[in-house]
Amino acid sequence: MRTQSLRIAIAVLMLIAAGCGLGAPDSFMQMNRQYWESMDIKPAVKYEDAWQRVIYIITKKFELDMISKEDGYVRSAYGQTYFSEDLQNERYQIRIVAKFTPDKKKFEFKIESRVWDGKIWHNGSDIRVAANMRKDFLNSIGDVQVKKQPATPSADSLLVQ
Repeated sequence: MRTQSLRIAIAVLMLIAAGCGLGAPDSFMQMNRQYWESMDIKPAVKYEDAWQRVIYIITKKFELDMISKEDGYVRSAYGQTYFSEDLQNERYQIRIVAKFTPDKKKFEFKIESRVWDGKIWHNGSDIRVAANMRKDFLNSIGDVQVKKQPATPSADSLLVQ
């Protein structure tokens, strides 16, 4: 009986470790495919200026791996997270991939993160990094679209004539 209880306890601990033991922060979301975030570029911001702003924002936090201004594409190298010393971990890496649409009126980016479990990389995204980058891009080049509320009909327009 005691051996069976010990086996159950070990099995439960292994299940807990399998889910939590990757060494990634809580902001890591494991997924097989990352999704692009998209935003309109402010009409007053020309492509040349938008490109410079994007490169500046990205290089504050990442090292560049690939860059093509003509194609409007930039990708950073995988690196350790940039939030704080306690989160820096060789087993947890993040990069950003960003691009402009061909008409240069929209900007898209995705955050790719991965965590090493000792055997394989587990791919995903980091929601905290994505939120911070989204804020930086929106403040610099993003055109925040305010959804207009439908007009409320006036009492006069409801009267039947």
